[in-house]
Amino acid sequence: MAIVSEALTVEELYYNYPDGTAALRGLSFKLMPGESVALAGPNGSGKSTLLLHLNGLLRPSRGRIAVGGKPLDAAHQAFARRYVGLVFQNPEDQLFMPTVGEDVAFGPQNLGLAGEKLRERVRSVLDQVGLEPARFLERQSFNLSIGEKKRVALAGVLAMEPEVLVLDEPSAGLDPRSRRRLIRLLKDLPQTQLVATHDLDLALEICSRTLIVEQGRLVAEGPSEQILSDRVLLETHGLELPLCLMGRPDR
Repeated sequence: MAIVSEALTVEELYYNYPDGTAALRGLSFKLMPGESVALAGPNGSGKSTLLLHLNGLLRPSRGRIAVGGKPLDAAHQAFARRYVGLVFQNPEDQLFMPTVGEDVAFGPQNLGLAGEKLRERVRSVLDQVGLEPARFLERQSFNLSIGEKKRVALAGVLAMEPEVLVLDEPSAGLDPRSRRRLIRLLKDLPQTQLVATHDLDLALEICSRTLIVEQGRLVAEGPSEQILSDRVLLETHGLELPLCLMGRPDR
């Protein structure tokens, strides 16, 4: 795939729910290739609604989105859905096949991958997310722990070989060990990442830049160290300091 100057561009994005409620109100930002960027904000701020726009699951009321240098429109819908991989907060929204192997294979198989190439793709991404293929290929997804389900859902997205990963609350519901495993995994992935999260410690650790949204607007943007250590800014917009910073006397 050709190198592009911007992996993702959002310009003056507006979206109204069918009842007329405004969810997004002129959001604009860019992601550069290889960046990991956190998207933070209180409940109801528009984070999940924004994410659903980034590979075309929702259409904006007004504004422009470009992925990989191409406009996200009907003509480029298939490209956008391969370029941007969306991982939902609830993995059960993505897992629907009888076995783990079939869940992970579903996307690339529908793009025409078959035979040994498909089997190798599935084994490779399961290894990548720390699920040993010999143990998990034939497992039933609904019998897995929440942490394992989240990793299977991520593997299914990685199997499509996206350039951009968009993750909605990836650490929600995880125990400390599973959360630490997730952080190591996300830090090692080469894809550009946009991570919507309330877990600001995770954001501080893996994301070089943070965007704060409230009521559908971008209200702050900057280096994560700067944004996430600003107690007044965070509290003004319904957030708290990361736990790792709460004991520091200068905060």
